[in-house]
Amino acid sequence: MKVAIFLPSLAGGGAERIALFVTERLRGAGIDAELVVAKAEGALVDAPVFARHGVDLKAPNEMLSARALLRYVDRAQPDLLFAFVHSAKMMAGIAKKLRPDIRLAISVHNALEVPRRARFWPRAVFGHAPERWLYRDVVAAHAVSRDLAAQVVRQFALPPERVHTIYNPLPDRPAAGAIGAAHERFFTRPVIVNAGRMVPQKDQAALIRAFHDAGLAGRATLLILGEGPLRPALEAQIRALGIADSVEMPGFVADVRPYMARAAGFVLSSRNEGFGLVLAEALSMGCPVAAFDCPSGPRELLADGRLGDLIAAGDESRLAQAMTRMTDGTFPRPSRDAVDAHLRQFAPDTIADQYVALVRSLAPARALA
Repeated sequence: MKVAIFLPSLAGGGAERIALFVTERLRGAGIDAELVVAKAEGALVDAPVFARHGVDLKAPNEMLSARALLRYVDRAQPDLLFAFVHSAKMMAGIAKKLRPDIRLAISVHNALEVPRRARFWPRAVFGHAPERWLYRDVVAAHAVSRDLAAQVVRQFALPPERVHTIYNPLPDRPAAGAIGAAHERFFTRPVIVNAGRMVPQKDQAALIRAFHDAGLAGRATLLILGEGPLRPALEAQIRALGIADSVEMPGFVADVRPYMARAAGFVLSSRNEGFGLVLAEALSMGCPVAAFDCPSGPRELLADGRLGDLIAAGDESRLAQAMTRMTDGTFPRPSRDAVDAHLRQFAPDTIADQYVALVRSLAPARALA
């Protein structure tokens, strides 16, 4: 069986990392998987699995890759084309319209039911109607949470039996042992951690306002790990609030778990998520967790609030209260047994087995002969 995992690029986002994981685990299960990218660029371009099993279509850009993808399909004849990320899914959908015999599956990683201004630009302009047409004949759709799977059914008008939920896996490597020496200074006070790209979806601006309103400046440190286009705006906000000595933004770190292990708490202020794996990572490190109850993922990851504080989306006052309790050491912690039992469903081997089973179930009969 030959499977092509299709991505627009090798940007360092969650969907791209999962595509690398899926490619490697499919190959480990004896499936001939190739990682096909519209253009080989991005933070993950040096990933070993791409070096060994990657195909660069060398398209002009991700939204002009359908022709190159068709040339690849005609040459490689994959039994299944599995497309990840908005633009790759749309290009794969166009390819299927031109080659109806392509067996196409799509993978959905971000909330669909969000305000138009927060959507991928074709969705902001046209809504979901073009994708309903493009994906009408997919053999399957995969979503990273149950709530997101329900959105896929509603927005793409797919039969529920064709939509499958497979969670994202926890990292399959041990946590780095130590924090870099340059970052040790962050931990002279209780630390509240946030990790994610600095983009509107993650809404670190709300987190910064809540930290300020809680009066935690000077008592605690707000540590925001990640990079993104909103960094200048967030830095200006911090200066305007007069809390620059209590907020640290050191940029991207390869493994956030050592920071979580030493933090007083982890807070997720996202407006929407597809999954929000950082919540599971924080739980795995014994870190108290609070998150906006946004669509979709946090409610499932925190077991309906049993393993962390689920806060009504946008309620910055409650967010401030949660951070205050974390700083004071009065934030409730779930039992280790309860956390471990919950996290077993995110174990890498468990998730890999589910992907392998899904892909094999989608194979045409000739591929299994």
